[in-house]
Amino acid sequence: MIVLGLPPIGCLLIQMTAKFEIPTNRKCLEDQNSDAGSYNKKLLPELQEKIPGSKLVYADIYQPLYDMINYPQHYGFAETKRDCCGTGLLEASFLCNPLTPICRDPSKFLFWNSIPAQQAYIYLANCIIDKVYSNM
Repeated sequence: MIVLGLPPIGCLLIQMTAKFEIPTNRKCLEDQNSDAGSYNKKLLPELQEKIPGSKLVYADIYQPLYDMINYPQHYGFAETKRDCCGTGLLEASFLCNPLTPICRDPSKFLFWNSIPAQQAYIYLANCIIDKVYSNM
């Protein structure tokens, strides 16, 4: 069974927007990231203890997503602090609708409607496949 950890929650746009009043001042909330990292370290050992004899493989999505946020140019992203869809001020599901504009090139945006966009998930899926197969 593949077990996914938490992403860097403090770097998700909805979390940063809730903390900072001006969207251009967005930065990751390291206390929330620290909590997610701590949870991830405890996740697999705790599950293995509760399900003895099972084959569990941990799939890290925290570090790859954190790298995409901090080094977007390595992944082809141009924007990591705004959504491709939404107002650009507050990213939430209802604000991504037919009345709000979307970006010209979604592949250049890490986020779509406060969560990672398709290009980010493609990269994460490939990372998971590589890591999981290397642990089998």
